Amino acid sequence: MDGDSHEKKLDKYITLDGQLASDIVDGIHSKSLHLQLESATKIGQLLRSEKRSAYAAVQAVVDSGLLSNVIDMLSSSDAALASESSTILLHVTLGTPQQRLAAVYAGAIPQLVQVAASTSDGGDVRHNSLVVLGNIAGGSDSLRDIFLKERAFRPALDILADPSKFSPETVNTAAWVMESCSVSHKFSIFSEAIPILSKFISQQNEYKPLAAVVKALRRICSSPKSINMISEAGASPLLVQLCTSNSDDLRGDALFLVSRLAYEGGTPLQSILDNGVLQALQTCITEHVNTRKDAYAVASEIAMATPSAAKILVKSSILSLLIETVADQEEEAEVQLEALTALHNLATKGERKHSFLTSLLKADCVEACCAALRSQDGLRVEKAVRIVACLVDTPWSGADDAIERLEDSDGPTSQGFIMSEYSPPIVKQSVTSAQVIRKRKYAAPKNPWFA
Repeated sequence: MDGDSHEKKLDKYITLDGQLASDIVDGIHSKSLHLQLESATKIGQLLRSEKRSAYAAVQAVVDSGLLSNVIDMLSSSDAALASESSTILLHVTLGTPQQRLAAVYAGAIPQLVQVAASTSDGGDVRHNSLVVLGNIAGGSDSLRDIFLKERAFRPALDILADPSKFSPETVNTAAWVMESCSVSHKFSIFSEAIPILSKFISQQNEYKPLAAVVKALRRICSSPKSINMISEAGASPLLVQLCTSNSDDLRGDALFLVSRLAYEGGTPLQSILDNGVLQALQTCITEHVNTRKDAYAVASEIAMATPSAAKILVKSSILSLLIETVADQEEEAEVQLEALTALHNLATKGERKHSFLTSLLKADCVEACCAALRSQDGLRVEKAVRIVACLVDTPWSGADDAIERLEDSDGPTSQGFIMSEYSPPIVKQSVTSAQVIRKRKYAAPKNPWFA
């Protein structure tokens, strides 16, 4: 049958006012499996037509009131009828949020979960049911809430718990379902999912499902307990490795999770340090421009952690990269601000442990911050001034050297220019303190005869 003849045939399946033909409706309501299959096949053909409005075809099915019947057919003993019904639901849930909601209100989720979780060989019916669940989860916030309330992700989670039993296509779809339904601040709902997803990424090497699962973990892991679960499941080594992925999205998600592991401290932090996170950050910073900000965010968390962790960071090549980024006046504002934040975290530690200040001074941190002081961005200026203030205000052996470097780099001139443009208290305070120290250093000694 040629295309035009086929379309003319489809014209008979739908009325001029956009309703399904009465014989199709009657067939679905029939007790005859043959008539049900015949009508379901016609509906499927109508939905699959590329020359017709997908919205209009789906709306005709919704308006017919047949969705509950179609949903019941998912568990039909007739494999062809079950397959056709799953195809209909697949198209309906590709429609608008309202059309997807109509399927949910017709009772789709419990039936879909049952079919998708079936251990029998359901073929395309089980796979289509899984896809329909994903379509519902990703349809809108309200649909996702309904989906999560019924914990309809469980079939997908069961597949990811033992992926060797399923085809790559099914595993990929299950990962996509978890990505579609994942949302932050829902730990009570996803607590059972986090260990399974973490274990999956620690063992899985295929890019597609790996990226989706890492994305899901990024979204749902917002609490300390969830981050510890990731660490306990042994996912840290692969997450560190993924920080150098060639995929911007995957690399960004991995860096986010690694930064959370660093922020948590303790075992999670040690797990990423032991698995070469600093080397991964160096690669990310030097070879992947798009995620340098995220890499510096990880470095900032490490710098803010324990003194021992910060010491490891200072001894690595990351310190010189931070300095170079801060000194580069052509650097992107967000990237430079994150680098300044990392240096400020180290400088703050130096107020108690002067070895950090020594390392910053030797790495030309004063000179870099003076370059940053010429920025037109108040946030970067504030960070740079705070760092300089730590170096010149802290009573330590290198304070005089820091002041000389400040003057040699035209720091006072830069700060004077900045103060004419900005007036945050920290700038005034730091400039004043630096001036006091300079006056104290260079003031002429008092003549004892005039004391």
